[in-house]
Amino acid sequence: MNSIDEFVARFDDFSDWPPTKQVDYVTFYLTADDELGVTGSDITEIFDALHLKNYKRVNSYLSENASRGKGKYIKVKSGGYRLTRAKHIEIEKLLDDNPAQVTVSKQLTDLVSTILDSNEKEFLEEAINCYKVQSFRAFIIMVWIVTVDHLQRYVFANELPAFNSALAASPDKKVKRIVNYDDFSDLQESKLIELCRSARIISNDVRKILDEKLGTRNSSGHPSGVKISGHKATEFALDLLNNVLLKY
Repeated sequence: MNSIDEFVARFDDFSDWPPTKQVDYVTFYLTADDELGVTGSDITEIFDALHLKNYKRVNSYLSENASRGKGKYIKVKSGGYRLTRAKHIEIEKLLDDNPAQVTVSKQLTDLVSTILDSNEKEFLEEAINCYKVQSFRAFIIMVWIVTVDHLQRYVFANELPAFNSALAASPDKKVKRIVNYDDFSDLQESKLIELCRSARIISNDVRKILDEKLGTRNSSGHPSGVKISGHKATEFALDLLNNVLLKY
């Protein structure tokens, strides 16, 4: 089984659970691979390692729930306690229904928390949920979507005359002029980036970043042999958050 940190990371709100539920899951973790029982000291040691608030009634809780036919714990001959078979299977089933999660970098979650637009923040939080279950392609696509939307809204609100001048100088087959926000949907993303640079809305460095990330987004949006790692997904998001969402 994975480390205890990886185990509890499968649950976003583990630290907010009632201490009795935390004890049940820690017991499950400690006894999943052997027949030994656990003691209150074993559980307290795990609570300390996880920086959880000390549960002073842990010994009483184990004892009370192994008696009077409550069917939650049993006391084993070798000492200590185990979950009953029924309780163990109940938690095991819940774990099977809840995909394993990976840790998101603190730098990334901290940046998302600084996003002011509530819709963008909610969208990025959903993207991070994709990251946690290692759906890195979905994460990349969602981060790209919110980045393009943010850039288009910035242009529409602040730089529309300059953008339309650049568009007139470099005509597009479908779009002659941006009048309504929805007109952006007829522009290819590569054309949007090109025009933003031509209109001097973005710097050449930002253009290079967007061009590179567009390539990654395209690789992620289609079945292919390209492997997307958590590191690559993190770098992708940090670059776009720092250089587009938090800049414009």
